[in-house]
Amino acid sequence: MLTGALWFVLLLAAGLAYPRHPRASGILFIALGGVSIANYSLGNGLGAASGIVMAGLGVRYLVKYRDPAARARHLDYWTAKA
Repeated sequence: MLTGALWFVLLLAAGLAYPRHPRASGILFIALGGVSIANYSLGNGLGAASGIVMAGLGVRYLVKYRDPAARARHLDYWTAKA
């Protein structure tokens, strides 16, 4: 139960952090993948598969927004939408 609450909090924080802080969101998605792999491996690989997807998404955000210009464009896009 506690792990499920942690998983939900990490997912919520990663989603809310994305528009303004995409790299922080990436780190939270990697943590979410780690929790999924560690605690939700059901023997059939579904927990591990979702963990790998979440960790991959986090790595994608870290790599995509490593350049300050890319982060500035991302922030300008989300600021214009608000």
